[in-house]
Amino acid sequence: MAYDIGMGFCAGLDGGSVLVKLDSVMVKKLSPGQPWRKSGTSLLRLDRKLCSTTRPPQVDQEVYVDSAALAHKSVASLDLEGNGINMKVDLRVILDGMNPLPAPAPYKKGTSTGTRPRKR
Repeated sequence: MAYDIGMGFCAGLDGGSVLVKLDSVMVKKLSPGQPWRKSGTSLLRLDRKLCSTTRPPQVDQEVYVDSAALAHKSVASLDLEGNGINMKVDLRVILDGMNPLPAPAPYKKGTSTGTRPRKR
């Protein structure tokens, strides 16, 4: 089952790559053992092909990657300190321990909302 994963906010689009200001949770997954970092400090440059097709990246908007695309070797470049020093990371580690919730059942028109009618 494929699903989208929010990574952080898009800081820029450059041809075939996307620059993401990472959420601190993503930094922890990509670089365990590092001290906590404020969200947006670390930057990730990833291939645009990894992004969700239903929610394509836009500057200053949340970037979503497709979990199915991450299932294969997905190398990206992580600037942990935001100082221009990059290290390679494999984005597949993001999938470790993820168990997405199943999609909610479709709403059936005409069914009760579960509330009782008021007594008069």
